[in-house]
Order: sequence, then structure tokens, then C-alpha cells
Amino acid sequence: MATKIGLESFSPPQLTALRFLIAAVPALVLPRPALSWSRLIAIGSTLFAGQFLLQFFAIANGLPPGLASVLVQTQALFTIVFAAMAMRERPTTRQVSGVTVAFGGLVLIVLTIGQDLTVAGFCLAMGSAVSWAIGNVLLKRISDVEMLDLIVWLSLVPPLPALALSLMLDGPAGFPRAVSSASWLAVAAALYLGVVATILAYAIWGRLLRRYPAATVTPFALLVPFVGGYSSALVFGERFGLLRLAGMALVLLGIAVIVLPWDRMMMDKRARSRGSALAVSLGRSADVPGVVELIGRVYLEYGFVYVPEVEVPDLYRFDQHYAAPRGAFFVVREGSAVVGSVGVERLDDGSAELHRLYLDARLRGRGTGRALVEAVLEWCRSQNVPRLILWSDTRFDQAHRLYERMGFQRTGERVLPDDLNQTREYGFERRV
Repeated sequence: MATKIGLESFSPPQLTALRFLIAAVPALVLPRPALSWSRLIAIGSTLFAGQFLLQFFAIANGLPPGLASVLVQTQALFTIVFAAMAMRERPTTRQVSGVTVAFGGLVLIVLTIGQDLTVAGFCLAMGSAVSWAIGNVLLKRISDVEMLDLIVWLSLVPPLPALALSLMLDGPAGFPRAVSSASWLAVAAALYLGVVATILAYAIWGRLLRRYPAATVTPFALLVPFVGGYSSALVFGERFGLLRLAGMALVLLGIAVIVLPWDRMMMDKRARSRGSALAVSLGRSADVPGVVELIGRVYLEYGFVYVPEVEVPDLYRFDQHYAAPRGAFFVVREGSAVVGSVGVERLDDGSAELHRLYLDARLRGRGTGRALVEAVLEWCRSQNVPRLILWSDTRFDQAHRLYERMGFQRTGERVLPDDLNQTREYGFERRV
């Protein structure tokens, strides 16, 4: 939409170059993130250069701004597909349903081509969403870095291809002439794009994703299409026919199915109907016998062989693993019985690992498991631990759904050698 507000004198590559030249200025004083240049270039080329070059070209080639704000959000659909291909993240049934609904909406939008929507505009918008999604997947592979530094240094990448395109399409004098003849409104709009919409917006978004579960943060992205559509209708008089409105509604519905934390909301509803979750408290070495018994009950439920000295040796060296500042242990008590447990221990690389998340079967689905994991996350934040990892038996499906709802990403799989229960485990991790 910004290409329509005082920026008509800039071509798409000129606007892209100007936006990111402004955003890259703080790189003069901010340190470069601990990433190789090849990774910075790959992420900057997809997350920023490809996304915004194609988006600005789409608007310049007949894509209405309000519709653009909807179509670019289909990056959520492509991110799921690419993550499944590149990182073997298996889509959930809910995600597949959301993609299907949103795809149906795209089909309806395609049927409106020939009105104020061109084939080129639609295809360029889809290319923008694809580029954004690829950038998301590349970004997911990064270990913890300072988000503001990363955004600023990524902004160094787009000006190079954008200025090269401007040189080809606008001539050698095109960019200097456009900048020198820009109105005050164009300068203000360009500063807004570079400082607010790039540096501040992406840095804040990244910080939120690191501090809170993705399921809590990502639903706010649904506000973008509504604000964009309303603003375009108000400022430019854009009108949406019934068929296009239906298509946009389906796209938004599909994205909502994907990003809104439906499972969490249902769990919270069940928890309220059954009463609040039991309180989580700091565990002590005196709680070890109760924790050992709790794990024994869960092993019996799954038909596992249980030899505590072999299966949970860390509990018998409790202080070595879980005493401050090395780690912490949390329990849930019902009367004198321990009915829930979780531990966290620092690793040598500065991250931490979650251990021994167990809960009596009758308490599952009532928010107690989430409360235990939240206690670990809060401990990590208080200790400035940037990343939390865990390994979980592949048979603990309910626990895996909890981890994924809380923003953990599956990272791999391993087999425990010479294990009594022939255990295979999935790895999970998330930024704290």
C-alpha cells in the first residue's frame, strides 16, 4: 500500500533499495550477528529482497493494495509446506485443513482476474509469499541471536539486487533522480517503511516470538489483512466484489485455522469446567521418592519395564543435576502425593534441557502439564537461558501435542542404545 501513498515517483526496485538502505544505517554501529555471510545473504535475499521486490512489483502491475495484504499472508501456508519438505516437520491435521480452506479461497480470487486484478499481479504476489516462506524456514534454523542486530544486517542485502534492477530498468540516473525529486510526503513514507515497518516491526515481532509461544503471538498477524483492506477501502476507495470477498474470507479463515491456538483454548475451557490446575511448586531432594513413584505409574500405564536406577539415574543424584544454579525441579502435589513433575538442567553450550515431565493420567488435559512447562520457561528467562531443548519418547503423543502448542519445533529423532524399552525419542526445541 505504501507504493500508493506519496511514493508513485519510485519504481519497485527503487522503493525496495531506499527502504532497506534506511533500515541498514544502524549496521554502522551494531555488531554483526554470529552468522556466516552466506546465511545472512540467503535469509536477506528471501525474507526481505524477494518478498518486497515481488510485492511492490505486484502492486505496480495491477494488484489492489487491500487484496495484496491478504495474499501475502499466504506465506503461512507455504511455510508449512516448506518446513515439511526441508525440516521434516509433519503438518498437523488442523494445518492441513487450514491450507485446504485457504487454497479454496485462492481459487475464488483467481476467478476475479480480469476485473481490477491482473494475472501478473496475482502471480507476483504469490511469488512474494513464497519468498517470505522460504525466508521463514531459513530463519527457523538460526540459533539465538539479537533480533535487532539481525534485522539491521539482513537489510544490507536487498539494496544490491534492487539497485541492479533499477539500473537495468530505470537507467543510471533513475535512482538519484527519484530521490532528489521526492516530495516531503515521499521522504516521510520511505522513512516509515525503513525505520518503523522494517527495523522496529520485525525486531519487536522477533522478540515476541522468542519470549512467548508462537501460538500466542502469531494470531496477531491476522490483523494485517483487516487493517490493509480497511485502509485501502478508506483511502483509495477499493471495492471488493462478492466473489473476491468470499475468496479473501476463505483465505483468512484458513490462516486462522492454522495460527489460532484452538487446542489451547479448548484445553483452557476444559480446565475451567473441571477446576483450576493444581499449583506448581519448587521440588526438593525429599520429593524424589514421590517422583519415582509417579514415573512408575506412567511406565505401568504404557507397559514399560521400569528399573528406576537405570531409567531415572539423575533423580538419584538430584543435587548434582537440579540444585541451583545448575538447574531446578518442579512438582505438583495432591495432598502428600506427587502427581506431576518436571526438571530443567543447564547445558555446557548455555542452553538448557527439560527432563522428567510426567503427570498422572487423570490430570492431563487440565492445564497442569502446561503450567509445569511454563515454570521451566520462566526459570530459563530468570537465568538468561536463551534456548530450551528436550527429548521425548515417540509414544508420548499427548505430550508432543502440548510441546507443539507451546511453540516447540521438532528437531530430529534418536534411538537409545541398549535401552530396556527399546526407546526412540523425538527432539524438540524453542527459544525462551
